[in-house]
Amino acid sequence: MTKLILVRHALTTDNQDNKLSGHIDSVVSEIGKKQIDKLTTYLEKVDIDKIYTTTSSRTKDTVQKIANLKKINIIQKEALKEISFGDFEGITFEKIKKNHPKEFQDMIDKGYEYKYPNGESLIDSYNRVANEISEIIIDNKDKTILICSHGGTIRNIITYLISNSYEYHWNFKIDNASVTILEVENGFTVVNTMNNTSFI
Repeated sequence: MTKLILVRHALTTDNQDNKLSGHIDSVVSEIGKKQIDKLTTYLEKVDIDKIYTTTSSRTKDTVQKIANLKKINIIQKEALKEISFGDFEGITFEKIKKNHPKEFQDMIDKGYEYKYPNGESLIDSYNRVANEISEIIIDNKDKTILICSHGGTIRNIITYLISNSYEYHWNFKIDNASVTILEVENGFTVVNTMNNTSFI
């Protein structure tokens, strides 16, 4: 059995301001720094074989302390990044609705297939993440893997592993600094823990 410990990065300043931050970098907020300390304490006694993050600083910063404690080198994976919001990176949905009403309506009408200008669609990000998590599972049979990534990425991982589809993406709530644990064996996935933030 391969165990996946999925951690969403700690709260960032963009999260607090409701700004879209997919591929752009955003810094962990003061609240987020406190979340990291509590998360580190929570994970300190958990057996972990490998740690993966994205190339975004917010994911690396979230688990750097636990990586240091465990003496594990972080492996960065570009393909585990959040969806790319393209031209809308760094702005809010409210501004999109006000300044780009047609694009905003397209988001609603096209749903999963809507592609952000010069960015990705949810289906694009799902396929990217699904391919990467498949390889990670193959490479880590019978190991416990911690993956620190993003809310959308974690939803993509869950819906892929339990349904082989993106259609349940929005059925999962993934809070900042939350822990979700999946157990994968012979292609069958069990959700052990979902969006746990009780330690924060």
